[in-house]
Amino acid sequence: MLKTRVLLGFVLMAAVFVACEKPAPYDDKAQLEIDDAIIVKYLKDSSVTAVKHSSGLYYNIISPGTGNVVYGDKDSIYARYRLKVLKDTVLRDRSLDSTFVFLLPGYIEGWQTGTRLIQPGGAIRLIIPSALGFKDRAVTSPVIPPNSILDITLEIDKIKHPK
Repeated sequence: MLKTRVLLGFVLMAAVFVACEKPAPYDDKAQLEIDDAIIVKYLKDSSVTAVKHSSGLYYNIISPGTGNVVYGDKDSIYARYRLKVLKDTVLRDRSLDSTFVFLLPGYIEGWQTGTRLIQPGGAIRLIIPSALGFKDRAVTSPVIPPNSILDITLEIDKIKHPK
């Protein structure tokens, strides 16, 4: 009886210890390698052409747009987009029917990098590895699972600089 209680106490203490362990930190570099292999296979299998940016982002400039705009953090960017998760290619979110306005700060790294690759009037397809996207976080609206590779088509209509 005493042995059973001691053993049970040990098992409970071990369970508490394991439950209190912190999860391993998110490893951007390791996840980029995993995502890169998935993206390369997807591009090959679907005959999609894309350029790899030094950040790990893959992109295809559909139309470069016009001008020589340098996007600032306070510029209002008027755009339309379509967002899919590469894994299932289900449309998760879009604004192709109407323009939305955004500022670059606060958006995921891949979106910020891709936006800066085109000018107003331009369009780009971005394949964003999860490490440049929402990482290991799940997004609820729209529903995007953790470690999702994003497939975004972005069209920049115009930009307004603050006065």
